[in-house]
Amino acid sequence: MTQWSPWQTEIKQREDAILAAAKSVLLEGGYFGLTMERVAAASACPKGTMYQHFGCKEDLLVALAVECARKRLEMMERATAQSCQSRERVVALGEAVSLFTRLHPDDSRIMHMAIGPIREKASPQHLSELVHIEDREVALLHGILLDAVREGNLETQHDEMLKEMAFGIWALVDGAFTLIESNSPRQVLGIENPFSNLFRVFSVLADGYGWRPLFLELDWEESLARTRKAVFPEEAQQLYGEGNWHGDRG
Repeated sequence: MTQWSPWQTEIKQREDAILAAAKSVLLEGGYFGLTMERVAAASACPKGTMYQHFGCKEDLLVALAVECARKRLEMMERATAQSCQSRERVVALGEAVSLFTRLHPDDSRIMHMAIGPIREKASPQHLSELVHIEDREVALLHGILLDAVREGNLETQHDEMLKEMAFGIWALVDGAFTLIESNSPRQVLGIENPFSNLFRVFSVLADGYGWRPLFLELDWEESLARTRKAVFPEEAQQLYGEGNWHGDRG
């Protein structure tokens, strides 16, 4: 465990207080309601002192996204640590992201805010921290794909196929959750359970690449139930209810 000096501890506590205030201001007023003046007032921190830690509102937002991304990464790492077939592990990875998104919608929303031009104004330190976490998340997915090849459950047709699959899966999941947060699937398409729909779309994608076991070759509801019970017991019970390991179908 890292031993911090009293000076370092004071700095950390001050930054934590600023970020807590920034999160409250952001969730109450949205991106345009997030100002350095409001955060300074909410954190009881002099504006000049606050600028010593965070250069602008975009820097605050990216720093908040780092905190949120760390929580999601921890859940994703738990999912991929299971000793089961690669395709079951990637499904568990998806369940980790789903649980995180549904139990921590504000955190997920903050992460999706911290994209695009927002990052151009963030400090190199906070931006590099966020990118490092994202790299680790992608590495988890790519590692599962490599395991699928080693298992003989996935045949690569060309060198770039695994990168192509990783991009496709990442884009599918991240894009879907962005839409889910806006309630678009229900409002625009009339989809009542977008999470189940997302799983079926992923299954079609994985089957298309010949990633075994195929969708009809395994009881995926039971596979997910095992994951929830073994890896995410607290989160699953919080979301789905006590004794329900089969999720929305329980």
